[in-house]
Amino acid sequence: MNFLARWLSHSLATALALVLGIVAMQAPAFTRDYAGALLQVSAELRRDVDQREDAARQFYGITIAQDDELIKALQAHEPSNAESLVRSLDRVRNLQAAYDNIDKTSALLQPLMALRGAWDDANGYRAAIWKTSLRTYHAQLDLGLASAVYGLVGLMLGSLIAQLVLAPFRRGAARRPFSARTRW
Repeated sequence: MNFLARWLSHSLATALALVLGIVAMQAPAFTRDYAGALLQVSAELRRDVDQREDAARQFYGITIAQDDELIKALQAHEPSNAESLVRSLDRVRNLQAAYDNIDKTSALLQPLMALRGAWDDANGYRAAIWKTSLRTYHAQLDLGLASAVYGLVGLMLGSLIAQLVLAPFRRGAARRPFSARTRW
């Protein structure tokens, strides 16, 4: 019976370590997908802002090219439209900054930067993109250095968690009298 308990304990520890390792290996690939989505959404929003600015320039005869100056000029004519443009520009800048932060970081640290950016989303601009990326992500087998490092860390973390979870059961078996452990 002791043999089966040890076998089951080691099997569960190995399975948890493998699962966590495989999940952790997905971090670099998911980060690439998420960064691509950030870039795509920010580009689409920028096109929308540009179209709205062009329409305001034509309608009100404003010749200013800079975003912030155009908004100041537009506030005199249409304050609600100016406020809407301010929010749209803030969103574009926020998403572009999030992408730039991920892109300028080394491949090994990009998943950490993406996670930090997702947690540091005060306005909630990135939350919908993060959720959509997570929902539409398909597991990939990436054999790059970053994936290998994250996989190894996941294996080690999974092994540690398994040992912590199984430790009380192992101690319970070790505390039983020797005669009770050796019965068949």
